[in-house]
Amino acid sequence: MRGQKAEGRGQKRWNAYGRRWLLIFCALPSALCALSCKTVGVSTTPGGYAEVAPTIANEMILDSRQVVILDVRPAAAFRGAEGHIAGALSAPFDTIERRLPELLPYQNQTVLVYGDGDADGSLAAKLLQLAGFRNVVHIAGGIHAWIERGYRTVNAQ
Repeated sequence: MRGQKAEGRGQKRWNAYGRRWLLIFCALPSALCALSCKTVGVSTTPGGYAEVAPTIANEMILDSRQVVILDVRPAAAFRGAEGHIAGALSAPFDTIERRLPELLPYQNQTVLVYGDGDADGSLAAKLLQLAGFRNVVHIAGGIHAWIERGYRTVNAQ
């Protein structure tokens, strides 16, 4: 009888220790991975929007028909010699605040934003994110980086 009680206590003790070790060796690595793992090629900026390289942006455009592309350069540049990314909407940065009501239907879609370089595109991305757009993605380097990587543009001329 005494041996059975001692054995029962040892079993209880093992169960308690076993659960703790199981938690440490299984749950902890999973939690750490969940906290540190992120989509390859996508970085989150301090402004709260995502930023991707032109290569990732091109893949996003090819993979999804739900992507809205906003070109925030002046209208003359949109129609100019460099052209714009196929399917892009012209929403010049200096008019974007006034045009927010017409952009609201895209609020729940992925919105790719670019400008000439980084400055105007990132400011527009931050503005859209602050206006409640849920998935704003800035194309790093703007249209210049897009062209440098060999991606095509179209012009409205």
